[in-house]
Amino acid sequence: MSLAEMFIKNKGEAININGSLVVMSHRLEVNTGQDVKIEFIRTKNDFRQGIEFSLDKRKGYIEVNNQKLNSPVFWVDTAPSTFIFKCFPKKETGQLNLWNIWQYNDDRVDAWIGNAGIIAEQEDEGIFIFRCSNGIGDIDFDDLVFRLILL
Repeated sequence: MSLAEMFIKNKGEAININGSLVVMSHRLEVNTGQDVKIEFIRTKNDFRQGIEFSLDKRKGYIEVNNQKLNSPVFWVDTAPSTFIFKCFPKKETGQLNLWNIWQYNDDRVDAWIGNAGIIAEQEDEGIFIFRCSNGIGDIDFDDLVFRLILL
């Protein structure tokens, strides 16, 4: 059974895989003007890997390089290995949601299918490691690994 099938069976809630909680996406509370730092740690080169974000279900926005974006995508091969963006939720605080995406040919980007899932590990206060399995092939939480720091 694929992770997608397990998520369907579990109504989208977290599932336990070998003692780790696996989610489809991860939410964090952020404040207006709060900076978020991303550090790409490693990725497998089989397919193009990235992260997509939304803030308050796209009602807020993220500012990066003076651009206001509702659902930015940061690809490992084009984004800097470390970068910072600023959050502007609809109210004073909001929900930053993130999920992994991948591209395996020129015109198709996928998320949340097959064996896609994320393990979120809190390293310290406001510091998280995300280990992502893309949806292609076997479950492998080393497909994309990144750190997120709430500044």
